[in-house]
Amino acid sequence: MSLKHAELLMNSPKPSQSTVPEKAKQNFNARLFWPDIIRLPENQWTFTCKEIIDKLNASPDSGEMKKLMEKCLMYFYSLKKTLTLFDHTYTASSILLFRFWYIYGLPPNLMTCLNISQAILVTACKATENNRPLEAYVKATADFMFQVLPHLKAKYNMDKLKWEVRDKVVEYEKRVVCSFGFDLNIENPKGIIEEMFSGFYRFNRDYDLPDDFKACFPKILQESRSFIVQAITQPVSLLFDGPTFVILSLIYCGLQYKQMVDKDFRYPKNFFLDRFDVHVKAEDFQNYFTDYRVLEENFFDLKSNKGNKLLIGKDEIAAIIEETAPEVDTEEKEKEEFNYKYYNSIRSGKVQEQLLDHTELRVRELKDRIIEESKKRSSSRESGKTSPSGTSEPPQKRAKI
Repeated sequence: MSLKHAELLMNSPKPSQSTVPEKAKQNFNARLFWPDIIRLPENQWTFTCKEIIDKLNASPDSGEMKKLMEKCLMYFYSLKKTLTLFDHTYTASSILLFRFWYIYGLPPNLMTCLNISQAILVTACKATENNRPLEAYVKATADFMFQVLPHLKAKYNMDKLKWEVRDKVVEYEKRVVCSFGFDLNIENPKGIIEEMFSGFYRFNRDYDLPDDFKACFPKILQESRSFIVQAITQPVSLLFDGPTFVILSLIYCGLQYKQMVDKDFRYPKNFFLDRFDVHVKAEDFQNYFTDYRVLEENFFDLKSNKGNKLLIGKDEIAAIIEETAPEVDTEEKEKEEFNYKYYNSIRSGKVQEQLLDHTELRVRELKDRIIEESKKRSSSRESGKTSPSGTSEPPQKRAKI
């Protein structure tokens, strides 16, 4: 659903008796805004650096707006630790927050912003299959509100605040999902980097990479994961899509590795072309790094900011990549049912022997760990049930006859 239709759905009155078609009355109520087949929504979620800065400056008090957004990001980080959420849930929440801010803005009241943030977090948890019980969200949110809004203690006790927070999460979750036009295609860079370099691809796609690169790449990959989690706290996700974000992180961390560890480091030929549907040009990514730095300067002053490290020229980028122009048959691409680079190889079911060995090893390790934990639990229960006299009942349970 497009954002225009979403706004229409939110603001439209309920159909009166006279507006419902006669045929629909006889069978079922027609849902005027739902098609017979629900297609994936296609909304624009990327913008130019100038558009993002202009959106910020359009606020009556841009400084106060930045403080509100920073508190919302702190809320996500706090609940990530409290509820032990995944990193990709935290990044999804941040992406949705910046999208919501860009399209609709944020209310000037911090408590209302936190209610919206709670709904965004719950939505992100469901979208990333990292959900928690409602009571866990409510308690953690109420604790955070008492922490950042001390004056609430004069108005609420904890139980009263939790009831209000519970009501708000239901109300605002509906509003947030409708505001996004039911478009939860987040293109989460943290999820993409984990998927694209998972065990399946490592053993079936990357087995023929040079040995020296396979030795150093895990370190670069780990740094790229950290880069994404840190960079997501700035509205960088509004600049480009998820795959481009992942490529940006790999280029940045590759340059850092080249500078600090191996001056001869270079990605193999067509490393990015073989893995992403993005044509990597040095000049384009130089501009991305420049825009990223401009956003840092205009938004949040954080310890994780990269600052002058983002002053990266196209010659530096060209020194570590070797990408050829992709050969694309437009007509054939349009005929493809699924436009996914590895769809056919996954569907075939053919895998390298190394993947089977790796999977078998992981299954054995998991089995041994489960058995070991089960034995520990059994011995713990037995020691708790057995009394010092050797009977299975504690002394207070034994009746005197």
